[in-house]
Amino acid sequence: MGILGVAASLAAADGPTYHEHVEGLLQAHCAVCHRPGQSAPFPLLTLEDARKHGREIADVTGRRFMPPWLPAPQEGGFVGERRLTDEAIRTLGQWVADGMPEGDPVKAPVPRVWTGDWPLGKPDLIVRMPESYRVPAAGRDVYRHFVIPVPVDRARYVAAWEFRPHSRAVHHAFLRLDRTGEARRRDAADPEPGFPGMDTPAGINSPNGHFASWQPGASPRQNPPGLPWILESGSDVVLQMHLQTLGKPDPLQAEVGFYFTDQPPTNQPVKVALVSYAIDLAPGATNTVVTDDFVVPADADLLGILPHTHYLGKRVEARATLPDGTGRSLLLIPSWDFNWQGDYIYRQPVFLPAGTRVEMRVSFDNSAANPRNPSNPPRRVRFGLNTTDEMAELWLQLLPRSAAGATAFNRSNLDRAIRDTLAYNGERLRVDPKDGAAHVNLGRALLGLRRQAEAKSHFVTAVQVAPDLDDGHYYMGLMHRLEGDTVAAAAEFQSALRLNPGNARAHGNLGMIDVDGGRFEAAAVHFEAAIRLDATDALAHATLGAIRLQQNRPEEARPLLERAAALDPDNPDVKQNLKVLRQRAP
Repeated sequence: MGILGVAASLAAADGPTYHEHVEGLLQAHCAVCHRPGQSAPFPLLTLEDARKHGREIADVTGRRFMPPWLPAPQEGGFVGERRLTDEAIRTLGQWVADGMPEGDPVKAPVPRVWTGDWPLGKPDLIVRMPESYRVPAAGRDVYRHFVIPVPVDRARYVAAWEFRPHSRAVHHAFLRLDRTGEARRRDAADPEPGFPGMDTPAGINSPNGHFASWQPGASPRQNPPGLPWILESGSDVVLQMHLQTLGKPDPLQAEVGFYFTDQPPTNQPVKVALVSYAIDLAPGATNTVVTDDFVVPADADLLGILPHTHYLGKRVEARATLPDGTGRSLLLIPSWDFNWQGDYIYRQPVFLPAGTRVEMRVSFDNSAANPRNPSNPPRRVRFGLNTTDEMAELWLQLLPRSAAGATAFNRSNLDRAIRDTLAYNGERLRVDPKDGAAHVNLGRALLGLRRQAEAKSHFVTAVQVAPDLDDGHYYMGLMHRLEGDTVAAAAEFQSALRLNPGNARAHGNLGMIDVDGGRFEAAAVHFEAAIRLDATDALAHATLGAIRLQQNRPEEARPLLERAAALDPDNPDVKQNLKVLRQRAP
């Protein structure tokens, strides 16, 4: 052996070895994805695996591209951080530089056992996509919603859940809930399983106050004590997925496991969205910044944070300025990567007193130097839902510290929702003045602001440009009702039902028209349909219960009125009718 060979051998002996230093790092930080059946393209379970990809491991960990974790170190930290320490990165790099020595197998860590079992034990309920979807071999990324009926006969409290894609094609997924039937309707209208799009239809939402997202390597999502979310009977799970092609067709049939608790929520988190629609990125611009801010209306604990932008996103920041002027970082992503977005839960909640100002700053790079820019050469980019458009969002999950605080957040969110609806749909109409859904949404927001004449003009336009859109006819019917023209209103509600038999609100309004006309049995038919389609319709329960009480049918009236009271505890008419029921009881 030459002098250089002896020196290399001595360096390797003094440096890191696979069994003593590297194997444990790969088990802890890499193998959760880099093993058979998971999302990574190759395994990292053996010395041979590591040596085969050693230079790649040193490169991607040295650039902090892997393990995928976007946030910079944060005070207090986030749950499930996948960040490698500087020392671990040096260890991996040095091991590769030293020739990837094996070392002493006796010093190897206890092998991590990977099983097909659920980490939290067998779920109380497992639901699966009813049929497999074939992810194409090549082409553009696929954004698609898949609908899964949920067989529960009563409301269940979800303490934890786990998503299993059973396909490497799933890049990320969001769990939504639908009680409107809209997802089923869209699924039925599409020849393939599910329906396409990044834009989730109105009424299909994340569990109330929760993010419910999944990325490769994610652990089962366990809700904090006292904060389960509710899975209502009659719900569908809607999985919104981003799918990437793998070079060959891949069958997808994902499943979700739910873990229930008998303890109802003791508190209710709220979500607040910071959003900018003022995105206008000139070709070649390297640092265009958009912002939004929010003043916390009541004392609250910040539980988690979810940023979102697209391929041109460069840097994402969230900062809080407390009432005393103290500043605090809530999130910093110095190098955004659309492919590894996710939500982040704080290890310890961050207290934000009333009056705290939270600011979002998102910067964009629309230059040719941005390797993720989907346009070559760069083109002008504005706000939009497609991945080749841009967005800037920062979602906060907060837990108000009092009931009054929760009310303040709900009021603030309503104001922001109207603001955002006007801005968002204004952008949609700038792009397409014949966007019927945007006209409906603008009309709804204006109606909420009591700008009735402006609202009606948008509903009229919606019916003209999109005559097959049931919501356009529904809101025209609502305008006719407000104007006292019940004949025209009924005609529009019937048109809405012809286009969408699942429009529960149209049934409810037809029921109210029949009540006003003294046609109580005809009204009951509509209210029964409304309740069948939407079990949370408090007004339909209350009005049908009142009809049955008036008809001296107490056994039918009681469950309707009790359900109405549960849905709307402050309704004085429901309270009075329940009092009458109790007085009539033998």
